[in-house]
Amino acid sequence: MPTTPPLTNPYDALAAGYDVVMAHVDYGGWAEYVLDLFDAHGLQPHSILELGCGTGSLALELQEKHDGGFHYRATDRSATMIRVAQAKAKMAGRSAGDLRFAVADFTGFETDEPFDAVLLLYDGLNYLLDEAEVSALFTRAAAALAPGGLLILDQSTPANSVNNEAYFEDEGEADRFTYTRRSRYDAETRLHTTEFDMEIDGTTYAEQHVQRAYALDEIEALVAASPLTVVAAYDGFTLDPATDASERIHWVLQRASDDA
Repeated sequence: MPTTPPLTNPYDALAAGYDVVMAHVDYGGWAEYVLDLFDAHGLQPHSILELGCGTGSLALELQEKHDGGFHYRATDRSATMIRVAQAKAKMAGRSAGDLRFAVADFTGFETDEPFDAVLLLYDGLNYLLDEAEVSALFTRAAAALAPGGLLILDQSTPANSVNNEAYFEDEGEADRFTYTRRSRYDAETRLHTTEFDMEIDGTTYAEQHVQRAYALDEIEALVAASPLTVVAAYDGFTLDPATDASERIHWVLQRASDDA
C-alpha cells in the first residue's frame, strides 16, 4: 500500500514546478495593470520592492516593459523560489544591479533604502492568517516606502472561494514534474486550504497551503489603523470600485507625503 509522503514547507518542493502550475497566469497582463495603476495615480517610480515575488515572473515582465527598467528588489519567504527566480533572471540577461532577489518574510522584512512602490500580488496577503499579521505588513510596507509612495496589493475574497469552488481541483505535468491540486474552503472560518501531491524526478512530495479570505471592510479597517491611507480599492484588474461581490480586490495604499 503506497505511503503518503510527509508534508514539506509551502513552496519548498512546489518551486520546481511552480511555473507549470501557474502557466495559465498572464504575467504580462498583470505587469500592464500595475503600470496602468502607476499612471492612474500619478506615480513614476524609479524603485520597486516586490514582496512574495515567487519565481520572478512579474519582476521580469515589469523590467521588460519599462524602458530602462526599475531599480528593483524582489523578495520571497521561500529560498527555493528565490533560487529559481535568480536562475530565470540570469537566463533573461538581467544583471544583479537592476534586479536583486532576497529571502524575506512579509511581516519581518527590513530595507536599507526607501522605495517609490511596494508590490504584493497574486494572493500574497491571503497567506497572512490573522489581522495582527496584516497590520504588521502595513507597518513594514509604510516604513519601506518613500514619502508619497504607493503599496499596491491584491487579495482574494470570500466571494472568489464560494463562486469558483468547481475549479478547486486540477492536475498537470511537464518534463519530470507532475502534480495534483485539491482545495477546500471553510465558509465559517474563511480558511482556504490547498493540497499539492507532486512527483519530481521520481520522488513524491506533499504540501499544504492555507489562506484566509478577507472581506473588503476588514482590510479597509486595518488600513485605517495603519500608517497608510486608502487611495483606491478596485474590482480586480479594472478601475471600477470594489464591492462586497468582488472576487479579487486591488488596493492602492499610500504613505503620507510627509510625517506631519
